[in-house]
Amino acid sequence: MSKANSHKLDIDNLDLKRTYTFEEFELINELLKTRTLEIKGNPVNLFEFDNGRLLPMPQSPISREAVVCEISRQLCNWNVQTRQNGVITTSQGGFDFNFNNYGNPKICAPDVAFTPKNTFRSLDYQQLKTFQGQKFTPSFVVEVSVEKEGSQKFSVLDEKFREIYFSTGSSIELGWLVNPEGKEIYIYRQRANGVVYRTSNGWNNVNAGSVLPGFTLEVEKIDDTISQESSESSSSPPSSSSSSSSSSNEKLQINCPECEITFSVRYTFMKHYEDIHARKWHKG
Repeated sequence: MSKANSHKLDIDNLDLKRTYTFEEFELINELLKTRTLEIKGNPVNLFEFDNGRLLPMPQSPISREAVVCEISRQLCNWNVQTRQNGVITTSQGGFDFNFNNYGNPKICAPDVAFTPKNTFRSLDYQQLKTFQGQKFTPSFVVEVSVEKEGSQKFSVLDEKFREIYFSTGSSIELGWLVNPEGKEIYIYRQRANGVVYRTSNGWNNVNAGSVLPGFTLEVEKIDDTISQESSESSSSPPSSSSSSSSSSNEKLQINCPECEITFSVRYTFMKHYEDIHARKWHKG
């Protein structure tokens, strides 16, 4: 979009009832990287795009974003440990779900998404750098919400899974709607006849099956992430066992089984082993 056109766009007084061009949508999101709008009392720095309509994506409070981060962390660890070498994106990573090849793009950014290695490595310059070119989608998506089943906002999210994420042409095979407050995980899949169905997993570890082989989301780690309670009381004196453990840690020596380096801290050794032996030399 030209500078002249950008000046005509009043970013502080957007009319969400009108339609916008895709170029205007891109410009608005670019401008919002350095400023914030307030829409219905919520701060907004990002819009999704649906056939010319701007869809506000309010900023997330820390408790919700912490859950998104923990889910993406577990997924990233699995991606490295199993040498999938796919790409994990979060809520700034948009995909175009308009597979009708007419009208404006339909840009949605899942809270967490996984795009397989073969898909990512086949993308051309346009697909990597813009929303142009042949459309592609991830194979797995997650949305995090505290909305209760039966509420209007829950219905909107449910429709998003059914009508957008699993739309004809999409490569998504599995979707999770995670509610950390309501202690519920909803699983979305699609039958061979195209019907999208939802099942409830409760607040239990959930396996991604053949879509992400070997990946299981551990809900206890999500609980630990958002808990404000400490597992150890800072006011309690250390027990003899903890003192012994501390003393033992001071003398800890870990010899890397694949090289001659010795470590005195477990996490330092874990990072070394992952970076040098598990990941760097085995990226397929």
